[in-house]
Amino acid sequence: MHQRTLRDAGETLVEIVITIVIVSLAVTALIAGLGTAAGAAKAHKDLALSDTVMRNYAEATKRAAATCTPGGTYNVVYTPPTNFGVSVSPDGGVCPALDATQALLISVTTPVGVTKTMQIKVRTP
Repeated sequence: MHQRTLRDAGETLVEIVITIVIVSLAVTALIAGLGTAAGAAKAHKDLALSDTVMRNYAEATKRAAATCTPGGTYNVVYTPPTNFGVSVSPDGGVCPALDATQALLISVTTPVGVTKTMQIKVRTP
């Protein structure tokens, strides 16, 4: 039988291949984790922005209704960011009576289709 000498010492091809496979799996897992984190950050950003859009629309409604007279109308002027949608139910724009309020449901849809809602009450000043 042949004994290994100091000249023959080193890693075998199998050991090198196993090391490459292990390192490749670790790098793949790391890249997948970064991709997931980036997707979660985008979703969080969209939800935070939808909340801002909803509140800005509510403030625009408040400003528009500040000049209301009973039975009159008001016009909300607000442009949401690109790919965000805003809808109001029931359609606003009619000033309520002096002793009444009008409940409006504001819905904001994000670019990926997630919808957030908020109810506000409009009063005639």
